[in-house]
Amino acid sequence: METIILASGSPRRQELLKRVGIPFKAFPPHIDEQADRDAAVEERVQIIARQKIEKVVSLFKEESPRWVLGLDTLVEFKGRAIEKPEDMEDAERILKELSGTTHRVYTAIGFLPSRQSKIDMRFACTQVKFIKLTEEDIQYYLMTGEWRGVAGAYRIQDRGAFFIESIKGSCSNVVGLPLEIFYGMLRDNNFSL
Repeated sequence: METIILASGSPRRQELLKRVGIPFKAFPPHIDEQADRDAAVEERVQIIARQKIEKVVSLFKEESPRWVLGLDTLVEFKGRAIEKPEDMEDAERILKELSGTTHRVYTAIGFLPSRQSKIDMRFACTQVKFIKLTEEDIQYYLMTGEWRGVAGAYRIQDRGAFFIESIKGSCSNVVGLPLEIFYGMLRDNNFSL
């Protein structure tokens, strides 16, 4: 099986790829993820995923990279993006906002079979409903530190799962890599499993 180039530094995405047995090398691109803030969330994640792929491809001057995977995930609540919290105070504000409500998690997934190919871009949207959080719930979660570095200030694959009342759509999307879409992309682009 060929190795995929992961245009991401996300430990959660890396763990998902390991779990499903896909060999990869991570090349975290350094791009401005704050660009295109006025775009709708579903458009913005696709723009950023594309930029991540293009940045990684530009690092390979001599050889043409194959199988480049770029992703971006954002939480959308009441029509606006909820990004990674800046600090604990910001995480607390986000968790209070999401408490007892439904939000959407968007992930764009771009896959480039080869430098000469067109990027296969798809995206997933999952609806997540939180239970009503108490002040104790929020303080407990803040002390875990799980809110650091994740859109929406929670991790569904860890203790953040305590707060999920219901989910409609892909659970792996909320982690940051919608596996069912990724599998379809591998199959459609003739990646040999």
